[in-house]
Amino acid sequence: MNRIPLYDEEEKYSDNRILQYFHEDSSHLGLWFTRFFNQYDARWQVNKENHANEQEEGKKAWINLTAKKEIDKEINNETSVNRKCGDDKALSEYQFRMLNLLKSLKGKKDQELNSDDFAICETNWNFVTGMGLPHPVENGMSWHHSLGVPYLAGSSIKGLLRAWVEGGWDEESDRKKRAKRRQKWFGMVKGEKWDNEGEEKDDKDQVGQLIFFDAVPIAPVELIPDIMTPHYGQWYAEGNKITSLSESEKIPSDWHDPVPIPFLAVKKAKFLFTVVARNKECDEEAKLALQELVKALEWLGAGAKTAAGYGHLVRNDETKKEEQNIKKAAEEKEILNELSDLEREVYLSLSEVNQSEGEKIASNWLDKMEAVELKNARKIAMQLKAFYKSIDKWKNPSKKKQKPKVDRVKKILGES
Repeated sequence: MNRIPLYDEEEKYSDNRILQYFHEDSSHLGLWFTRFFNQYDARWQVNKENHANEQEEGKKAWINLTAKKEIDKEINNETSVNRKCGDDKALSEYQFRMLNLLKSLKGKKDQELNSDDFAICETNWNFVTGMGLPHPVENGMSWHHSLGVPYLAGSSIKGLLRAWVEGGWDEESDRKKRAKRRQKWFGMVKGEKWDNEGEEKDDKDQVGQLIFFDAVPIAPVELIPDIMTPHYGQWYAEGNKITSLSESEKIPSDWHDPVPIPFLAVKKAKFLFTVVARNKECDEEAKLALQELVKALEWLGAGAKTAAGYGHLVRNDETKKEEQNIKKAAEEKEILNELSDLEREVYLSLSEVNQSEGEKIASNWLDKMEAVELKNARKIAMQLKAFYKSIDKWKNPSKKKQKPKVDRVKKILGES
């Protein structure tokens, strides 16, 4: 008998009844995974009924239920589709807000962000984060509290970059250069030793000059059930407590059997990484820190199980294209937010087609422009002006075809 959440008062329920609480398109998958575990028996132990491998099967069942979108059973066949978590619209809104925040903090409200201001990095294999968090399956996952997707906390990113700097992974920096970066980027604690080779110490208390934001996926991510098989579990847990050779179960030896431990992972994902200075004078330091962070993500990896190849992220040609797409989308959204409903309608009708089609649509808007009151006519005219500028027809229109149209717009704007 499976237990469902304590606040559900009904006494009779089936194994699948828990599914009524989950809605494919609107549920917060992190809340589902963390709070709705239903593999307990009547004694609040992980369900062992009808399972050969006792508790591990109950854990595996829950992870599969979270990661698998659907299971179709056929004759001697079972196929499944991995579930994707995250809402496209919500993630796009997050990117827009983040890029706007970056522009504001960098003092670039009237300028474009460039490739030194933010980075998108893609995992080259599976990714998992927050495995140490408590959970009935023994391996948790870090979920963004409002977006419901696996993410990397800004504090983790800061710790990764600090390990990169202090560990001397950047071969081009010497000991003093690393110390200076450590003090400026991450802060100082008066009297704390910063040099393992000497006696140098921090001379004051100072906050770090950089701010590290959470790294969030740019699109819904695919979840998968994964498994690890440690051979020497008791050695890892209690090896330091061995008092005699008779404690053979704690000694790492060939006679131990591997113990399969299931856990939840992300198949592949692209994350948005941002680093910004506390004041504009240190903006160059923030750009340098971002460059070093990209290297650290590739060589050291982020999240859990990096030694086994998980969590290594790279910035490549494909992710750079994604950066341009996100930047373009954010700029367009910023434009749309400043437009009236009428201006937005004109802008979208002209921007979502090719040039030839756009010119035909512009001709239709010219007629509408001259048929409405002057206030609205000027709104339409401003968008037509921007369109003709974008196709290089505003200053040098062809005399026969485009000049009469441009002159009609200029007349409304009082520029003729």
